[in-house]
Amino acid sequence: MKFYSSKTIRQKIQSLSLFLVLTTAVLGMTTTLAFSLRMEYDNLDRNLMNSALVLAQSPDVADVLAGRSDGEVLTDYLNGTISRVQDIDAIVVADTSGTIVYSPAPSYVGTTYPDLDNLTVLHGQDSEVDTGAGISGVEHRAQAAVHDTDGTLLGFVSVGIGVRSVNRTVIDTVACFLILSFIAASVGLVLSRHLSYSIKESLMGYEPDTFLRMFHQREGVLDALEEGILAIDTDSRIVYMNRAGLRMVNAKNLDDVLGKPLHDIYPDSHLSRLLTTGKSEYNVHLSHIPGLRSAISDRMPIWENGKIMGAVAIFRDRSEATSLAEELTGVRHLVEAMRAYTHEFVNKLHTILGMIQLGQTEKAEQYILDISQVHHQSVSRVMNQIQDTAVAALLVGKTSRASELGIHLHLDPKSSLSGDERLLPSGVLVTILGNLIENATECLNRSSWKLREINVSIREKEDHLLLCVEDTGPGIVPELLPYIFEPNVSTKGNGHGIGLARIKELVNLYQGEIRVESEPKSGTSFFLTFFTQGRRN
Repeated sequence: MKFYSSKTIRQKIQSLSLFLVLTTAVLGMTTTLAFSLRMEYDNLDRNLMNSALVLAQSPDVADVLAGRSDGEVLTDYLNGTISRVQDIDAIVVADTSGTIVYSPAPSYVGTTYPDLDNLTVLHGQDSEVDTGAGISGVEHRAQAAVHDTDGTLLGFVSVGIGVRSVNRTVIDTVACFLILSFIAASVGLVLSRHLSYSIKESLMGYEPDTFLRMFHQREGVLDALEEGILAIDTDSRIVYMNRAGLRMVNAKNLDDVLGKPLHDIYPDSHLSRLLTTGKSEYNVHLSHIPGLRSAISDRMPIWENGKIMGAVAIFRDRSEATSLAEELTGVRHLVEAMRAYTHEFVNKLHTILGMIQLGQTEKAEQYILDISQVHHQSVSRVMNQIQDTAVAALLVGKTSRASELGIHLHLDPKSSLSGDERLLPSGVLVTILGNLIENATECLNRSSWKLREINVSIREKEDHLLLCVEDTGPGIVPELLPYIFEPNVSTKGNGHGIGLARIKELVNLYQGEIRVESEPKSGTSFFLTFFTQGRRN
């Protein structure tokens, strides 16, 4: 069983686009942010170190630490430096004992620099960059040793930035990337919306799931057809074939024929010529189809934007088509009636021949006169009442057939039918009466009833036509009566139950009415009414 998503194509594309944008943004932001922060830290370390080295080499700093000048000039100089440089939060100048001689906050002057024991610049190293305790808390700082002109260590300079400032830099960088990700997601959603509209337009306004469902439904309908369907492309390769078509070419699966040249599957096919002629062909008689003795085909080219893109053929078993046509037009019933009439005539000829061979010529002559008179009377009566030649021939033939089986078929003396077919086509009448009389004959032939009669009545009026066929058979069981007009429903076994279904179809087609009365052991009666021009409001 196939399950279909409830999401529209726009929702699917937007979800996918958003997922791709966010995934790309997260991956890109993670790697780029790490690289950017590394660069920021390197630049920060370099700036802090350069600042610390410059200040450590300043004569003013050395003079203050050596006691050669007071700290006012240095204070003014360093305060100006802090205000001008954004990447510096604090500058500290301390002597070798760690006593602070300058700090942005005057309250720290004269105090001992925190974390003094861990400073390598007081133990022989010229400079270092680390993160540790400073006068304003935890700092990221660069320290440089201050030497006198003779190389004596006078103290050190510490240039730092608070960890909060570092974190602010990280936050600003992350915020910048988030803004860029939001902009990228917005652009992706807008583009995905346009893309979804474009795809939906190419699908003729349908959602892909709806389009897929329709495709499977139509594929199921085509596979359910009894007619074979075969389609080829411009290279005469098979692009589609339904199940009936596969059976007709003795193929098991579509994969066995799909994409293969047509002439490899059906060498005698002329479907390819439609790719050149562009003309449809109808009721083409085919032969040498692998799975059929003969078939009838309709062929049409497939056009797209004024160009032939392929061709399709619909073919069916000619014997089935012929049988169906005979059934619908009543030809089968006429043929069977004439066959029965011929059979009866041959039997009478054999009787006459036997009398002549026995030398009973007078009895033969009398027999001929008797049967001629009876035949003339019965045929004349039917022809006088029924002017439709096909219906009259059907009744004569069915009467002969019933007589052979010991069944009396009686035409109502008040029956009448013109030959203008104004109420119902002759072929439809033959089909309806033929099926009803045939059903009654088979029913009575299988029964052991002593009274074996079939009564037929045809009453034609100005505004309606009434048909009635009654038999004295065993009747229809009540449980089966509501379903007798459904296909394949019959008390006769498999292969039956088609005639009444076709009668019902014809009654519906010509907007007539049909009624059935039947009781077990009392017979069955069918009443059919057709109105003027087949319609009653």
